[in-house]
Amino acid sequence: DTSAGSSRVEVPVSAVQHFVQPQVHITMGNAAKLLGFSNIEEMKKFVTPLLKQFDDAEPLGAVVGAQAFNRLVCLCVGKTAAARRLFEELSTSWKSPGKEPKTKQLPAQPVTAGPVPAWPSCPPESVGMEREPLERVRQYIQWRTRMKHFAGIACGIVRNGSLVYYQDAGFQDAERKIKMSNDTIIRLFSMTKCLVAAAFMTYLEEGHRNIDLDDPVSKYIPAFASMTVLPKRGQKENQPCEKVITLRQLLTHTSGLGYGATLDDPWPPVKGSYYKVYEELSEATKSGSISTLEEWCNALAKLPLKGQPGRYWDYSYSLDVLGRVLEVISGKTLDVVVEERICGPLKMRDTKFKVSKEDAHRIGPWYKSVEIEGKAREAHRLEIVDPGGEQSGWVGDNSSPILSGGGTVEVPLAMKGGMVSTFNDYLRFLMMIKNFGELDGVRVLQKETVQNMICNHIPVACYGKRTAYVFDKPGLGYNCLGQIQGQHTKMDRGGYSGEYGWGGLAGPAWTIDPRSDLIILSMTQTAFVLDHEEYVRYAARRAIHQHIFGSVAAPSKATSYAPEIFDIVQPKSAPAKQAADEQVQLEQEFVQEFLVHKQNRVRGAKERAICPGPRLDRHPDEEEVREYQRRASSSRSNMSAEEEKENAGNTAASKGIDEMQPPSKRQKKGAKEAASPKGKDQKEASTPTSTSKTVLSSPGSEKQELLFSRVAVGSDQDERKKARVTAVNGTSIEVITEDTFRPLNVAVTDVFVIEETQFGIPVPRSNSRSDDPKDFGHLLASKDSATDEKRTAASSPKAASSPKK
Repeated sequence: DTSAGSSRVEVPVSAVQHFVQPQVHITMGNAAKLLGFSNIEEMKKFVTPLLKQFDDAEPLGAVVGAQAFNRLVCLCVGKTAAARRLFEELSTSWKSPGKEPKTKQLPAQPVTAGPVPAWPSCPPESVGMEREPLERVRQYIQWRTRMKHFAGIACGIVRNGSLVYYQDAGFQDAERKIKMSNDTIIRLFSMTKCLVAAAFMTYLEEGHRNIDLDDPVSKYIPAFASMTVLPKRGQKENQPCEKVITLRQLLTHTSGLGYGATLDDPWPPVKGSYYKVYEELSEATKSGSISTLEEWCNALAKLPLKGQPGRYWDYSYSLDVLGRVLEVISGKTLDVVVEERICGPLKMRDTKFKVSKEDAHRIGPWYKSVEIEGKAREAHRLEIVDPGGEQSGWVGDNSSPILSGGGTVEVPLAMKGGMVSTFNDYLRFLMMIKNFGELDGVRVLQKETVQNMICNHIPVACYGKRTAYVFDKPGLGYNCLGQIQGQHTKMDRGGYSGEYGWGGLAGPAWTIDPRSDLIILSMTQTAFVLDHEEYVRYAARRAIHQHIFGSVAAPSKATSYAPEIFDIVQPKSAPAKQAADEQVQLEQEFVQEFLVHKQNRVRGAKERAICPGPRLDRHPDEEEVREYQRRASSSRSNMSAEEEKENAGNTAASKGIDEMQPPSKRQKKGAKEAASPKGKDQKEASTPTSTSKTVLSSPGSEKQELLFSRVAVGSDQDERKKARVTAVNGTSIEVITEDTFRPLNVAVTDVFVIEETQFGIPVPRSNSRSDDPKDFGHLLASKDSATDEKRTAASSPKAASSPKK
């Protein structure tokens, strides 16, 4: 597409590397060279007469943008072989499904100073979505803003790389009637964590730094070397810390740290408050005696942990500590690191820790929506938490001196901290993640790194515990960016396995659904209200479903549930009424829908993380655990002999306190896992790179065991690299290193196998071939057709129904 109004165009991959960033333009010298001309004058002599036939063509200058370069390619096809090759990449890329793309999208025009242009839009029908559900949610959002459930909102849906829905409604500043827009500056709070985590992963990729996710935090912050844990109930002395805190546990909130008070929590804390342990730290931060992230982390390290590292998921200050780790690794302050590694390359020009006074007019007040005397049907009252403009706690010298990687360390004493951004800016970050680390020809993260980031890391961070869930929600895990929903029969209604995302205290939230190729981003400045993002997400799913199956009469929030909820044909509408009557009827529907939603809705993890009051992620004490065990024992005594034999393995895996969950929350195990309980002689689960726990086998492993194994390469402990075996040829093997993802040929005697499974946890394996790869069995072709036939027979319904002898 080379039309003048196009926002983005496809550019041949071979030419992308020659475009200068962040301006996204190519010099005339490089353009002439790519097109096969010996110099600029020769190219201009040929193309200048041809350009005159285009009314919108500008004279050739020192640089050209992507759109102008594509035009030059088309004009020079008949002149040079180089131009024909570039044109072939442009014209045949769509004919190669399943192969590496031959083009990449770049902004059509060079990017100059100022905000980056909005993401290009397209009709929803062009990407397989129906328009009607999106129009309904647009009206619903408008109604919510009129009811002052939130002051203003900017929200959008991206599918197949195009913005299919965007809406801004309400006000950036309700008192001054300044409209909300995609360039309104928004307080991110906990959505700062995502940017800090991504910046950290860029350093993890650099092999010469020798950083590992399972490194102890004390390697970078010595103050965390001697940690203690709060005493158990009935005791007075702090417990010793059984294990060290790792970087992975910081990324996933399994470090044992907790969180301080949030907005609307009482202060000073009463006895028994979950944040009581952080009272002195918060007061020291407020008084100014702690003024840097280094000082704050050193003070935090002197306090006891709330739980043993790796025992539970607990929302915490972990990402703030990781921000300090970044400062130690880089030798720079956190704001500089995030700018250099994430915001700069992605041209996120309004995403920073501090708003300049020149841009202060773009940040409005931060509100809290209050229901008036319990009358949910009436408009709410908006109360200002933080003022807008130059009085905001994020502008100039008002901003927090502590660069919080987790959002803020000053709540509730001072409402400021963390980063700010805009809808346009943060969408660029999410597009980079969805594109596996690349945007506009700039690679920020390697594809393998992003794939690692978006996996659920809780099982390995909790040393193999597979029933540790976010806020105790069945199936809900946590990756390096936020929550990720796993498939579970008791998952929250409206969840969708594989989707991941997070939110912030001020009201913004996002979700990426890779299976449906969706990005949902919804930005508000109203505390505690995140259900707007859910409504937009549900509308997107319904638009996809309705485009495939037609109009349905299911509730507008129906998402990933059984098809029978969609099998009712939409009834024919009544004769057209007056527009005013239709609007009144629609608002009555919205009121009823909101009231039902308010009564029945279960808060998701994004909201649970920011809401005041006692945290519902507290874990059972020993007395409660014994009660769970008693009930479980009583339940087992009522089982039949066959059921007891089948579930024998579940008992051994559930005896420890840290493994114990209420029966309603306990995850059921498969028959194979149940049949292979952990015995006394089995090695304890451990992190794959822990010096004291890692199990390294001898170099003389069998060929079948080496293939696809994770190994440590090198004889010197300090210089070992972790890698994956991809080929075995006698005494030589080929590996792919985890730091650079490049092949390397080494001798078998220089390799030590790291015992692991998909996430580095050793568990018993049964009924599998000795030459199966331990992680990704689909990569290994079947060698024995007879074996395959046996497997097919064993998996048939008939075989499954017959009991084993």
